[in-house]
Amino acid sequence: MLPHWADWEMRAVTRMEVQSWIRGLVEKGVGASAIKRAYNLLSSIMRAAVDDDVIAVSPCRNIDLPQIAIKPPQWFTLDQAQSIVDELPAPWRTMCLLGFYTGLRWGELAGLHRHRIDQRRFRLFVVEVNTKSGIKEYPKSSRSRREVPLPPHVLDALERHIHPLDRDALVFTTITKGRAGRRLDDGNWRRQTWWPAIEDAHYFDTDGEQLPVPHYPPHSMRHTCASWLVQKGVSLYEVQHLLGHESFQATQRYAHLQPDAHKAVLAPWERLDVPLTFAA
Repeated sequence: MLPHWADWEMRAVTRMEVQSWIRGLVEKGVGASAIKRAYNLLSSIMRAAVDDDVIAVSPCRNIDLPQIAIKPPQWFTLDQAQSIVDELPAPWRTMCLLGFYTGLRWGELAGLHRHRIDQRRFRLFVVEVNTKSGIKEYPKSSRSRREVPLPPHVLDALERHIHPLDRDALVFTTITKGRAGRRLDDGNWRRQTWWPAIEDAHYFDTDGEQLPVPHYPPHSMRHTCASWLVQKGVSLYEVQHLLGHESFQATQRYAHLQPDAHKAVLAPWERLDVPLTFAA
C-alpha cells in the first residue's frame, strides 16, 4: 500500500483512484491474493475513517478485484507423511503427528499450552495462537476456538512429550542448546526443521520406485488431515468444525475426495439401455 498511497490525503482518494491502483498492481504482475490483502487493508482503513468522521464515504466500494484461482489442496499420502515424521527429531515428530491428525494450523500448534490438553477425555482445546507479535488468544469466534479430538496413539506421544512441562507452559518450544524453551518462530522452524526433513524424506510408490516427498509447506499437514478424513467418508460439515473454517466454501475444496463424489453423475450412465460404442 505505502508506495502508492503514503502521500495521499484520505479525502482525495476516489473510487476511480482505487480502481486505477488495483489495475496498476495487476499490470505489474502482483498476485491476486496479495492484491486482495492490500485492498482489504485499505478498505478497513477507509471504513475506520468514515466511522471517525474523517471522510463522509469510503472510496472502497464496487471495486473489481482479480479473481483468485482456487487451487486443489496439497496433501501427503500416508507413506509420504510417515517418511517425513521419520526424518524429524523426537520433539518435532510429536508436533507433526499432532498436525497430521488434528489439522491444527502451525500457529495453533506453536501456541498450544499444556493445560489445554484434556488427557482424560482425549481432547485438546484451541484457544491461543502463536503470531509474529507473540502468543494471543483467538479474538474470533467459536469457529477458531474449538475442541479437537485426539486419537489414542497421538495422545500417548503427546503425554510423553508434556510429562516434564509445567501446567502453563507452551507444549512446543525451541530445543537448540543454549536457546531452549523459547517461543517458536515460523520462518526459523521451516528453515531448520521442516525443509531439511522434506529434503531427506523418500517413499516407495506402487511400482516399488523410491521417490522424493513433494516439497509442500507445513500448512499441508492441515490439508492432509482433511483429505484423509474426507476419503474415509467423514462429512464435510464435521471437517469444517474440526479445522475451524469460518466458511463452508473453504471446506468444499476437499469435496472431490469423497468416496461417492461423482456417484450421482456416473450412476445414470450405467443405467443406459444401450451405451454409445465404437469399433475397435
